[in-house]
Amino acid sequence: MIFLQSIYYAMRKYFYLFLILFSFFTTSYSQNIEEIQKNIIDKYDKIEMDDKEEANIDEIKKLCEQSKKLNFSEGVLRGLLIQQGVAATQKKYTLSAKYGNEAEVIAGKVQNYKALSKISKLRGYVDMILDKYPEAEAHLNTSIGYAEKIENKAEKHIALCSIYMNLAGMYEGLEKPGKVFESLEKSLQYIETVPVNNLTEYQKSTYYYLYISGLSSMAGYYIIKKPQDLDRAEFYFKKTLDFQNTAPKYFKAHQMGIYRSLCGFYFEKGDYQKSLDYSFKFLEAEKTEKDPVARLWVYNKMKDDYKFLKNNDEEIKYMRLSNTLNDSLNFEEKKAIISLSRDQIKKADIKNNQEMTNLLWIGGIIIILIALGTWLLIHKKNKALRRKYEQMMVKLKNDEAVLPEETIEETEDHYAEPESNNDLQPAANKNTISADTEVRILRRLKSFEQSEKYLKKDLTVGSLAAQLNTNTKYLSEIIKSRGGQNFNNYINSLRINYIVHKLYNEPKYREYKISYLAEECGYASSQVFVIAFKKINGLTPSYFIQSLKEDKVNTPVYEDNIL
Repeated sequence: MIFLQSIYYAMRKYFYLFLILFSFFTTSYSQNIEEIQKNIIDKYDKIEMDDKEEANIDEIKKLCEQSKKLNFSEGVLRGLLIQQGVAATQKKYTLSAKYGNEAEVIAGKVQNYKALSKISKLRGYVDMILDKYPEAEAHLNTSIGYAEKIENKAEKHIALCSIYMNLAGMYEGLEKPGKVFESLEKSLQYIETVPVNNLTEYQKSTYYYLYISGLSSMAGYYIIKKPQDLDRAEFYFKKTLDFQNTAPKYFKAHQMGIYRSLCGFYFEKGDYQKSLDYSFKFLEAEKTEKDPVARLWVYNKMKDDYKFLKNNDEEIKYMRLSNTLNDSLNFEEKKAIISLSRDQIKKADIKNNQEMTNLLWIGGIIIILIALGTWLLIHKKNKALRRKYEQMMVKLKNDEAVLPEETIEETEDHYAEPESNNDLQPAANKNTISADTEVRILRRLKSFEQSEKYLKKDLTVGSLAAQLNTNTKYLSEIIKSRGGQNFNNYINSLRINYIVHKLYNEPKYREYKISYLAEECGYASSQVFVIAFKKINGLTPSYFIQSLKEDKVNTPVYEDNIL
């Protein structure tokens, strides 16, 4: 009996010891799991604070798989959401939809409204990119519905701010300025009411990004609205600059974009010195962050600033910097393509080497044949191009021989009547425009043509009709009856005629890049400019410029033309 009792007490003692050890290891394991989960979330935060286009997909997938093994649904969901966003940013829309569907299943089960809102917002973003505006609006409205159910006020307002900013972009695509303003205003209202005291570093990064983007977007709205309100735009830009003092760390992350926007704004406002001030600030920031494409844009803007400030030396300096950088970027792009091709060749299977060699030989022969054919075709076309060039020169010389018409001074309604009506007689047409109305519009058109207002990039038939105090139907009919062309062809002919005379009369224009010439005469795209030039004159601007140089055309030389 005593023996049995001693066994009983010994077993009870070891049992208690086992319970203590089991509890210790369970607690330690639980703490270790929590630490691993926190580490996963921290890594996700860092990825999202970085540029999505540069995100390491392998790292995201690894974190997602690790979360699955730990049965950590928040980690799996977060990984799917990031992959949905990365795929959308990289234009892999089918893959983005796949990740979004997987994330929606998990988020729906746990009623994670923040995730559900983000999924719908990303779907709306993709539909916007694909010009599927009704679908985009439906997804974004669904996203708003989920966001309003988020309990945490900071997360709710950050989510709603982002959604309304996307809606503003959508309405801009639909050309609904009223809706753009309404969405931007709501976006700012939400971000300005975010309680910032207890934000995490990830939340702060998102908060300041949205706040700065919202202020810049609102400034941009007042720049492009009709009529412009540049004072109001400047108000929002100044609010953005306040972050230099209140949140310097987060301002620095966005300073290049801010300075570049301010450079463009003050150029638009006509304050070319301030435009230069912010250009120099941009260049200083760009030394460390390196964005050569943006630097090229700023160089071009500085060149124009100095042009308006009549500082020829600096204008030429930045024109050369722009040309050099542009050539460098083109070279790097070509080198990258060549490098990629070489890498692909190295990775090819050795068994296919002979087949590849044969293909290269065939390709080489084809290239030679194409080159010969192209040479013959160019040789055949050269005479025709030369004839067109000579026809242009005859016209230009005739234009120079004709005395310039007197400048028509603007009356109170901005358009005065010319002294002669010889070329303003109303054309016979079958529309309902009265003869007096037609003559009045023709006079105003003539004044418009002499004012060079056709060089504005944002010119539309609607905006011109408003300037001429008429409607688009009358304006279109009169342009067509006058010259047998539509509005776009009419504006193209004015712009191309302008730049042709500049190239003929001012030698410095022959040294400019085609992109600059396009911008000078109102084209946002150099490709559109070249197409319009060739359609009107039968040859490209490059051919025309080269011919002027080779023929050593005698043109008037003025002080401001000397390079």
